[in-house]
Amino acid sequence: MKHAEQQTPAKPRSRRSRTETEQRLIDVALELIREKGILSGLNLREVAEGAGVNRGNIYHYFGSRRELLRAAINRGFKTIVDRIKPSAHAKPFVQRRSAMLGLTEHSNDSLLRALLIMDGDEAVDPIPQHEETLSRLRQDVIDGDIDREHDLEALQVALSALVRGYSIFRQPYAHRLDLDPGELDRRVHTIVQGWLTSMAPSTTAR
Repeated sequence: MKHAEQQTPAKPRSRRSRTETEQRLIDVALELIREKGILSGLNLREVAEGAGVNRGNIYHYFGSRRELLRAAINRGFKTIVDRIKPSAHAKPFVQRRSAMLGLTEHSNDSLLRALLIMDGDEAVDPIPQHEETLSRLRQDVIDGDIDREHDLEALQVALSALVRGYSIFRQPYAHRLDLDPGELDRRVHTIVQGWLTSMAPSTTAR
């Protein structure tokens, strides 16, 4: 009886422990995608083994493979936003938008969203922070960086498609042209800056 009283009950998993496990599962999922490519899909057994947990943990924490990918996308996108936010609003339209191409080397965001779309997920958001970005474009019109006659929603889609397309095909483009990816980045930035500059009102316009 005394022995039973001395037994210490098992402590429940802390919130931090769960957070760490979720982060580990996300990290392993991203690493497998980088190693095997998006077309190979995502094997949850491999994710669980890489994270050192039971596969049931994935369903317990995320509910499904899609939700695991969504969590990876959301966390990765937040990292990108947090990195660029301090100086983003201080930059003029041309520099701000062309600089987005420079983030593609460090992000799998577009590839992960493409993977979910290929998986038949209709809930994928192709333009995160849509309202915030559109509001910033409206401010660019007020600042005189964009002609007020432009269709801002269509412009937003076009810019998103440009960044995401370049993100996905950057390495194959560089390989096809026999260029260093960094050199291709510089050349593409020059072209894009020319395009974006041309969107401003002409000097003769009121």
